[in-house]
Parts: sequence; C-alpha cells; structure tokens
Amino acid sequence: MQKLIITPTKSTFGINFDPAKNVFEITGNSFPPNAMEFYEPIVDWVRNYFSGEVKDPVTINFKVNYYNTSSSKYIFKILELFHEHNLKTRNVKIKWYSHETEDELYEDWRSLIQDLDLPHEFVYQE
Repeated sequence: MQKLIITPTKSTFGINFDPAKNVFEITGNSFPPNAMEFYEPIVDWVRNYFSGEVKDPVTINFKVNYYNTSSSKYIFKILELFHEHNLKTRNVKIKWYSHETEDELYEDWRSLIQDLDLPHEFVYQE
C-alpha cells in the first residue's frame, strides 16, 4: 500500500500516513470549504489500510493548531476506524502534541475520543 501524503494548505491539514512504518501524522489547520471532498479520500484510504492484516503497533500523531466542526466530524470518523482496529489488536496509540497544557483545542480533541477505546498521550512541546 502506498503512503498517503497531502501537502498542508492554509485551510487543510497536512497528512502523512506511512503504512510501512504504521505511523500516521496529521498536522496544521483544517477548515476546508468542502470537508467531504477533502476527508472522504482519507477515510477511504484508512478503511482500505485496515482491510489488510495490520499486526504491528500503529501510532497516530496529531500536531494540529485548529480544526472546525465539520473537520471534527471527519476526524471522528477516522478515529472510529482506528478504534475498531484497536478492539481487535490493542495496538493503537494516539499522541497529541501541543504547546499549551490547557487549551480549548485539546479539550475539544479529548471530547472527540472520550467514547473511543484508544490509548492516548499528551505530549507538551515548549
């Protein structure tokens, strides 16, 4: 399976999903004019990735500055796919990188994952 690399823009995340290393990185901002157009190919790629046999640990790194409500719905869809995989394998880990220890974005993200059984870690960056 090929890497999924999407160069960040002013209004869309940078995506670097590397199936060979099982490392998935999401960076930047997300407030695309058409969230479905931006996110559906990403959701499809992740769904296809997990349709194969993935046994090694999988890490998702979030290094984001901002996302809007429509983006959060798709982020949740993507996380649901990781959650389904994690129920079978218990090998998914999420890392949330931030410069702030108590920011609104972090709280929004925590509310996204509260119903999903996904191990996660907050990484404070100075």
